[in-house]
Amino acid sequence: MSVPDPSVSVTASPMRGGIATRSARPSLYDIIFIFWAIAIPLGFSNRLLSSDGDLARHLRLGEVMLDQHAVLRREFFSHTAAGRPFLAFEWLSEVVYAAAERIGGLALVAIVASLLLALTFTLLARFLIRRGADPLLAYLVSMAAAVLTGSHWLARPHLFTLLAVVILLDLLERTEPPPVWLFAVLFAVWANFHGGFVYGLILIGAYLVGDLLEARSADDPALWKRRARARGTAFGVALLATLVNPYGIKLLMHVSGFFGNDAIIRQTNEFQSPDFHTINAKIFLVALLGVMAGLTLVQRRPRWHWLLIILGNTAMALVSQRNIELFGIAALPLVALHLDPDWRRLPVFGRARGVFQREYRGSYPGAGASIIAVLLLCLALVNGRVAGVQLVEDRFDPTTFPTDVTARARKAALSGPLFNEFIWGGWLLHEWPEQRVFIDGGTDFYGEALFKEYVQVWNLDPGWRDVLSKWKIRWALIGPRSRLATQLVREPGWTIWDCDSVAVMLNRDPSADSVDGSALERLKRCVGQPSTKQ
Repeated sequence: MSVPDPSVSVTASPMRGGIATRSARPSLYDIIFIFWAIAIPLGFSNRLLSSDGDLARHLRLGEVMLDQHAVLRREFFSHTAAGRPFLAFEWLSEVVYAAAERIGGLALVAIVASLLLALTFTLLARFLIRRGADPLLAYLVSMAAAVLTGSHWLARPHLFTLLAVVILLDLLERTEPPPVWLFAVLFAVWANFHGGFVYGLILIGAYLVGDLLEARSADDPALWKRRARARGTAFGVALLATLVNPYGIKLLMHVSGFFGNDAIIRQTNEFQSPDFHTINAKIFLVALLGVMAGLTLVQRRPRWHWLLIILGNTAMALVSQRNIELFGIAALPLVALHLDPDWRRLPVFGRARGVFQREYRGSYPGAGASIIAVLLLCLALVNGRVAGVQLVEDRFDPTTFPTDVTARARKAALSGPLFNEFIWGGWLLHEWPEQRVFIDGGTDFYGEALFKEYVQVWNLDPGWRDVLSKWKIRWALIGPRSRLATQLVREPGWTIWDCDSVAVMLNRDPSADSVDGSALERLKRCVGQPSTKQ
């Protein structure tokens, strides 16, 4: 006698040939995927595309690699580091994003990024349920992880790391060690997409150390020692697999070396500790307090490898707000697995837990998600616009980037060494490729020395004029409200070539020894002049 699948709803009517029809219901995984796949591009496409200039930089590098059919090995986009050896450590993700732009413009870039995020949150819920977690808890944790990563929803290579972390956790949490070739494939791909593969190695290391600690106190130490040996093998295989890239061991050295650039890290906002007066940090604080309360109230400790990852990710998130997303993706799910037995005994949510337990499989798992993904890709092919309504952004925000001034400068074929605002550097590579920049978001390449010189000029620190003279700066493209802009118009030889409320292009004549008396008033007028480019 067969037992009916409880995930399939069978109705008494209507009857067709004496057989009851099924009511189609999406699975829990479909619901999570569909929600985020639609909400992110329709509600946050501007954030995905225009939060900073790094996406444009990645697109430009990807375009060049597509044109040359080769990875980059020499610098070509700045006048401060021209010709130096270059290592495109995120080359594969840059090629993917650039190919997306070629096919469907920036709208497709935003949708590809959104689908990556939606898939990550969906696989996170699937990971928890496959490890025995209550489906309602898995759903809530998946949503919490999405919210915690929200401040870093940017169409950049790090999205591939978020997805890879969930896949790695699934491998590490299997009862029986998976084949080591799975680690090899994962890390060989991961290392070519984003430098976050180093975090993946740290995760394996945490499981290895945790297994050894468990072996010291467990009733069956042989089991944990066997697992430790498997983790050690996985770590070695993963580490070797990261060498399967166009640059070999130089890639690992490059990525690891970035964390020694203290000056850059101190000056970069996303590497700063969370400001708990902001909404994003307050959300993290609530999650952190919830984790602390949950771990305090239960009567047992987490497994050692879980505890190491929870503590490690908490420390990382408190040191650098950029790591809050890793806390949501890696630590929060492990807390949920630890608390799951106690969660199931709570007197509240009993009915909701029952519904989720019965219904989470749905009728046609994956069908709804696939349909929505195809529809979104079709939306990108019409540049994100339907019936005259721009549903998904297909341009960089002209109120964030110097769109008008740059377009006029490019049309006029301006040339000569440029000093540019840091956040615009990557955008300029994409929008004004003929002009070489002073610096862009690729601080891992430029290094501390040039970054310090940029900060010296931007902050008008002693010696800032010497830096401009050293690099023979002829043009400066900066914000009109900046202190630097106000100071430059007071300097001999500097005049305003063009400006609006977003940017001012200043020109320097080294032979002039007088100050343009009208420049300051013009600068003030430009601040109130709107950017008009559509």
